[in-house]
Amino acid sequence: MRTLLQLVAEFLWPVRAIPPPGRVSRDVYLRPVVLLIIVLLVGPELFAVVELTTLLDLLGATMFLFAFAVAYKMLGVALLKWLLRALVPGECVTLMKTRAPSAVGLGLALISVNGLLLCLVCFLPYVGFELLLQKL
Repeated sequence: MRTLLQLVAEFLWPVRAIPPPGRVSRDVYLRPVVLLIIVLLVGPELFAVVELTTLLDLLGATMFLFAFAVAYKMLGVALLKWLLRALVPGECVTLMKTRAPSAVGLGLALISVNGLLLCLVCFLPYVGFELLLQKL
């Protein structure tokens, strides 16, 4: 996005091909006058427009980053909930809440077996890939 000073500079001194010698366009003299009339008619509202435009740019960038941060946080919470359901199934927790020693032991055993199987299933492709790389 171009700044206000760049726009004013281009408006006052446009980059054009060099005109033939002795020829000057009337626009060269009228542009600064028109710009001065606009600034005088607009008055202090011109500064308010510049400040509001800057504020809008800053708020837009802030809201964009805030939306991404919220999405990542929601993704993390969803991932943790999925991991909790995968590692600690509800049935095992119900068994452990009964407070009977045999039920608590069975619940812990089932959680341990479930975690071990999940680790094996997740890490088995990595081990196979490592073995394939060692053969090459």
